[in-house]
Amino acid sequence: MLSWLSSTWASPSNDCRLVNHSTKILQDPSNHPAMKCLRDLILGGGGTWPPTATYDDTWPAPLRVYDSVFRAMERLLPVEESSLDPSSNRQIIDAFRARMRQELVQRVCIPEVVQTLEEWQSQSDAQSAWLGFFTCVSFLRHAYRWGVTPIVSVAQTETSVDIPPELNVPWAAIQRRFGISSPSGCMTSICYSNLTSKDHLQYSITSGMPELHRSTEYWNTKLVTDMEVKILPVYHLFAQAIACIDTGDPGGAHKALHLANDTLRDAMKYFFNTMVEAKISHTVWMAYVQGFQGWALESVDGISGGQSLIFRTLDSFLGIRPWPTEEKERLHIPESQRRWLNCLRNYDIRAVAKDRGHDEVTAELDDLVKQLRLWRMGHMRRMQPYESVHRPERKTMTAGISVVDASNEEQMILHLKQELGRRLAQTV
Repeated sequence: MLSWLSSTWASPSNDCRLVNHSTKILQDPSNHPAMKCLRDLILGGGGTWPPTATYDDTWPAPLRVYDSVFRAMERLLPVEESSLDPSSNRQIIDAFRARMRQELVQRVCIPEVVQTLEEWQSQSDAQSAWLGFFTCVSFLRHAYRWGVTPIVSVAQTETSVDIPPELNVPWAAIQRRFGISSPSGCMTSICYSNLTSKDHLQYSITSGMPELHRSTEYWNTKLVTDMEVKILPVYHLFAQAIACIDTGDPGGAHKALHLANDTLRDAMKYFFNTMVEAKISHTVWMAYVQGFQGWALESVDGISGGQSLIFRTLDSFLGIRPWPTEEKERLHIPESQRRWLNCLRNYDIRAVAKDRGHDEVTAELDDLVKQLRLWRMGHMRRMQPYESVHRPERKTMTAGISVVDASNEEQMILHLKQELGRRLAQTV
């Protein structure tokens, strides 16, 4: 057990709340298609939302070596002071990748892994273990892709990286299991499934670093995962509101949406109260969290806040267009999440409520849109200190849109404000 897991900044677990409301959804007697898609979302998370992952002690024996490889490499990835010399950074990255290849070759038996994964695919009760394995392999792939954190321009300018077969073989199985197509990790694997039931990070990229680094990494994951815990009742209320409208009960839909507004308001307050320098350091976040979560290869981006299920759910439920293309969404959003989102999009509750003259329902939906607009305006301001940190060892980049054609941090912020402003203008 790593000593930092018991640090003072680890807060009490949300696990009981998570299980309790997930169980309520699974036990909801409604057979409405929206409720079915929501139950499928819960099952896709191993029986809870956000997901409950289990780790190496629950995996088939031939797969447990992947956890061992990460443990052998985790302290070799981060450095406190980045080199500004490209040739030195090239040597650091090459040495890290060579060491990981050596560890993989020595520990992983590919034929055994192939056979095990084929047998494991058919086990419907192994979803939590699959999620943990998804997380482990995601961290290994991102570590191999960058070779050092903070990430450096030498790695950013690479146009291709030969990922070892020991990481590609399980990744193909993971892609089939979760219905994704990206070569990179995603919000589900890097964040949601990396926070254990005891409220610790299972895999860390700041191992051996000062507590400020470790706490920033922790709170980054904690924040996005806690938001899903707090918003899960809203997902349930959305499904109930749709079911109420379809069964001729607009009053029930109004009550559900009124409660959803109250719950969402509290969650948004938590978000902005937590996204502060005291918990998530501007400088450390940019260097040790944002960079590692990127990918920037083969026109594929890494993780972004836009992959958060909360905001995709709000956009989908409220009819905030345009939707992502199916191909784009399939990159990083697992199939059970996409089914839930498409269910909400296809129903289009705002259009239905307007067509049927359900004015009280429409008013609550309009209030949800106002809240989403306020969040987007607040986020546009709050993200600027994080994204404007000067890091001389790297090119300007966001994890979600990769290397940006910006000559300095001011140009970078202008670019981001334009992107966020475009989505704000669409939020009507």
